[in-house]
Amino acid sequence: MYGRGGIQCHTHWLAKGLKEAGHEVAVLSPAPMSGLTDELFYEIDYTLETYRGGFSLKGITSIGCIACSGGFDVAVVCGTGWNAMLGVLLNRRLKKRVFFEVMSGVRNGKLDPRDLVNYGFDAVVGQAPAVREAFCSNFQWHGISASIPAFPDPLELATTISEPIQDLSKGLRGAYFGRLEPHKGVGFLLDNWKAISTSIESLDIYGDGSQKVELEKQIHRLNLASRVRLLGAYPQGAAYVKLLQQYHLTLLPTTGQEGAPLVLLESMACGVPFVANGVGGIRGYINEDCQITSGQIGEFVPALRALCDRLTSGKVDAKRLQNFYEKNFSFRALSGKWNSFLTDL
Repeated sequence: MYGRGGIQCHTHWLAKGLKEAGHEVAVLSPAPMSGLTDELFYEIDYTLETYRGGFSLKGITSIGCIACSGGFDVAVVCGTGWNAMLGVLLNRRLKKRVFFEVMSGVRNGKLDPRDLVNYGFDAVVGQAPAVREAFCSNFQWHGISASIPAFPDPLELATTISEPIQDLSKGLRGAYFGRLEPHKGVGFLLDNWKAISTSIESLDIYGDGSQKVELEKQIHRLNLASRVRLLGAYPQGAAYVKLLQQYHLTLLPTTGQEGAPLVLLESMACGVPFVANGVGGIRGYINEDCQITSGQIGEFVPALRALCDRLTSGKVDAKRLQNFYEKNFSFRALSGKWNSFLTDL
């Protein structure tokens, strides 16, 4: 729960949704990592307990003790930590144990804490169909499994989101939102700017990460500063909606092991179409108004051109995209799916 990322976002809104449905909810979180404060990014109205991070007997035992004190019906483990996996296995008072795969379903070497699902977990949930299938295959899981998306930041709760009204007369404006890491593909956008710039007029890049300095140098070296900007962190809530709706499309050329990135759901909520490389669970987001490749990065630029052509010819329907989000990925929709799954289990 400390820091800002997909796991924190999902865990917070899952807890909120289950509490609103009338359940008693407690979140057990690793204490802040070195260098982070104990300040929470979200305002919470549920029980929050912390335990020692890193693989340790103290961490494992503390989870077991905390969970025992409540006598909970179900524990949902989100992440890949040994402490959480072993802690809920050792707590014999728990009635059901669920593992939620928010990564890609691919193993992290020979020794992976997710192997422990086969020693006492009751169900596995993947955040997209492809993630669920990959996990079941890679970890030889043959028990109950389901595909339920992770919660994005539910922008519809922060503000009234209208259909974006955008001027196309000065060319299309593209944006990237997310971590600046090599596998996310921002460098690919810069390397291929000559081809990309025939379709979009400008690209704004939001986020932070290990590749920031390298990308700054690359923009300078390629003389792209007049059309490509690195703009740092982006806001949340109503300010995020206002910012997103300034763009005609968002781009995600990731080539790494992905789950199902939440920024794409947030783009949908605002009626802003995206083009993405279809790795991991991204293809679970396929809809009429966005372009998703088969997972081959060589298809990305053609997919971008196709989406831009559809935008300029008026074939992208922002309201239809928002309705698709509302039906499948909104706070109301996902709260209902998770509540039904856990109750049925």
